[in-house]
Amino acid sequence: MNVSGRVIGSSIVASIAALLWLVGSAGPAEALTIAVPRDTSGSVTVTVTLDPAELSGAVTVFEDGFAVAYRDGVSSQTVVAGLPLDPGPHRFSATLRAPASALVLSASQPVYRWGTPGQPKWVDPVGGTAASPCNVRVRAGTSTASMTLEVNGVVIRTVTCRPGSAVTFGKAKLSSGSSTFSVIAESLYGERIVFSKSAKRVSYPYATCIIVDKSDFKLYWIRDDQLVKAYPIADGRGDCTPVGTWKILAKYKTDPHGVYGPRKMRLFRRVGRPGHYSYVYTAYGIHGTNQPWVIGTMASHGCIRMYNSDVLELWPQVPLGTMVITRA
Repeated sequence: MNVSGRVIGSSIVASIAALLWLVGSAGPAEALTIAVPRDTSGSVTVTVTLDPAELSGAVTVFEDGFAVAYRDGVSSQTVVAGLPLDPGPHRFSATLRAPASALVLSASQPVYRWGTPGQPKWVDPVGGTAASPCNVRVRAGTSTASMTLEVNGVVIRTVTCRPGSAVTFGKAKLSSGSSTFSVIAESLYGERIVFSKSAKRVSYPYATCIIVDKSDFKLYWIRDDQLVKAYPIADGRGDCTPVGTWKILAKYKTDPHGVYGPRKMRLFRRVGRPGHYSYVYTAYGIHGTNQPWVIGTMASHGCIRMYNSDVLELWPQVPLGTMVITRA
């Protein structure tokens, strides 16, 4: 989106009448209005108007709750120009005190001061790994009016937004190995900056499955072709965790203080040949541990150990029959 040369945001007049009867007088329900630009790239001009012109009093202008200007004896309109702003959201308000009628009127209006776009927050992929296709989601940073996603140099999509809003770019296919995600963020006034991150593609044979990579001590939970989360693990001492294909066909609640931690999932190993596979009971499982310090090492008799908090999170998500692949 090309927004360079755009006229600094047009003024939007907010008319908010708030009557506060201080001494019970029945004064007229007159309005105070405040006009400021919704968007600006520099200083701002605030216009405060009284209606009708006969109403007068002392007007105070506030920026984010702090008084920045005071005018006494105002009967129609006051203009406060050249108020500097830091980049980001602000709110201007004005208060009129009319001694003759003993009432207070107030009105307010937001304004956004744009600057160089700030870094977006990655929602997915959030870590150093991703599935393919990957549903890319971010939260827009400060001063961001549009974002363009590129994956390995290929433009995926451009989305308009406001600072802080959630943005979904949709699914992107990843190449094998590592992929580079780049977000080109652009402000309302044309300032651009690129934010990039890399993620390794996790390959998997089933739309929903668990992948155990022994080489990096990680368990990847894949659901509906999306990488839900990567968990740190411990596996077997002396590389005794077998490489193979399994099914989870039993789940247990176990002693939270025992060697298995609070939860365990039993791994049944696939045997046979294509078209004639069966799954046999084994002593292997995925479970918690009462030795959290061993996570990230070869420490078990072949089972997959997880932090207790992680297995409690994963266990209810995994249905019986879920496929598990252990690989070197």
